[in-house]
Amino acid sequence: MRIMPGVPPELVEAMQGVLEAQRGSYVLAAEGEDAEVTLLVGQGEPLATWIYAVAVPFATVNDATTLGDLQANWRNGDGPQALVDQYSGPLLTAAWGEGVAGDPARIVDAGNLVAELWQRRPSWSLVPFHRLEPSLKVLSVDGVSPLNATFDATTYPLAFTIGLQGNEEAVTALRDAWSGPQTNRDPGKITRLAMSGVTALVRATAYQMAIRGISYPGEEVGAVLRDADLAHVSNEVSFVPDCPPPHFIGDPVFCSDPRYMALLEEIGVDVVELTGNHLNDWGAQYLPYTLDLYDAAGMHYFGGGRDVSQAEEPLVIEHNGNHVAFLGCNPVGPAGGWATADRPGSAPCDDYDAFRNQIGQLRQTGHVVIVTQQYHEIYHYAPTAQQQADFRTFAEAGAAAVSGSQGHHAQGFDFHQGAFIHYGLGNLFFDQMDMLGTRQTMVDTYTIYDNRLLSVQMWTGLIENYARPRQMTAQERADLLQTLFSASGW
Repeated sequence: MRIMPGVPPELVEAMQGVLEAQRGSYVLAAEGEDAEVTLLVGQGEPLATWIYAVAVPFATVNDATTLGDLQANWRNGDGPQALVDQYSGPLLTAAWGEGVAGDPARIVDAGNLVAELWQRRPSWSLVPFHRLEPSLKVLSVDGVSPLNATFDATTYPLAFTIGLQGNEEAVTALRDAWSGPQTNRDPGKITRLAMSGVTALVRATAYQMAIRGISYPGEEVGAVLRDADLAHVSNEVSFVPDCPPPHFIGDPVFCSDPRYMALLEEIGVDVVELTGNHLNDWGAQYLPYTLDLYDAAGMHYFGGGRDVSQAEEPLVIEHNGNHVAFLGCNPVGPAGGWATADRPGSAPCDDYDAFRNQIGQLRQTGHVVIVTQQYHEIYHYAPTAQQQADFRTFAEAGAAAVSGSQGHHAQGFDFHQGAFIHYGLGNLFFDQMDMLGTRQTMVDTYTIYDNRLLSVQMWTGLIENYARPRQMTAQERADLLQTLFSASGW
């Protein structure tokens, strides 16, 4: 038997196991020998379908490409640098011809690929789906992305069949003995988690809901949240049965009409963060009432609770074999909003050592840890030095992602010890229309695969009429991303 270049290493290893189990019935052919059966890319009796992604540095504005452009770039080297490792290079050579794989400067070791892509921007590579990393952005190809919930491998040009070719009897025997993976993108191992920023259904936002309908704020962004397996909001305000009718201006002491729960249900909220500053504005007695509403709707919550013990408990959700743990706390208060032994409220960040220990313990027990903070409010794109230091400590403790829930103003990103950090996602539903940065909002959709954070997609919106985020235009999105990448030091 011969195994041709380009076959993914996981499948090579699996086939070697099959050959060993055959007790010598088949052996690997030496260089130059004829082989009865060949394992190769794109031909023969299918054994597996391997999904690849076009990966670029996260600090890339472009979101899409075409198969034609990729192949032209591969063959003539024009445009962004195509970098390949020792595995993807032979595969593309088998599928598309020699191309840049004949240029030693374009071939890098798999362990250095991510660093080289960032160093040589603009650049791209082909990366197996299961080996993606958050610091790489995935481009759609001909309008199809392997990160999307509606992904169909039959319409995706970078789904490569690995098959057996040769003697019919031998091919049948090896195919029947095959026990290796059939794909590296198993939908049963994927969890898509949508993380959002500040929600406060009060004041001018609530006024717009009163005159335009409760569903109005979620008319566009709701589709993004519903598309995820788990959708998160940080709702900073408790529901109060006798909450007064909303005033367009109002004061910063907040309550929300219980009818507004219909908005959260309609946009598909699964996880509610309770680290907000305004949970107890109308009285601590209304937070348990609010939690009862969440319970009745089947929504989970974390970062707050009926007492400090519940508030500090992580929320653990298992989905498709992924163990996702949420932890959140509030370091800024107000003191009356923090939970105590006998008062409901948000989880205080009064013991960072204990908080970091929680993160580490969850990581050690096999959880993908998502950490959020109701941090100090910062009205500019770049994080402060202290914010950067504080958020990085959670990455060092073992968080897979750290998300700034306080961010009324959109803020930049970071990658630290393998973790994705977004310092501030901006307002989701809130009425701050006085500056561009408070109108800009982002929803980060994490793709978690086989219990590992694989990739991050960013939806970008602009709040209109004090309430409703709409999808940005291409130019608005490019301007925001360039601003955030610059603020991130990229």
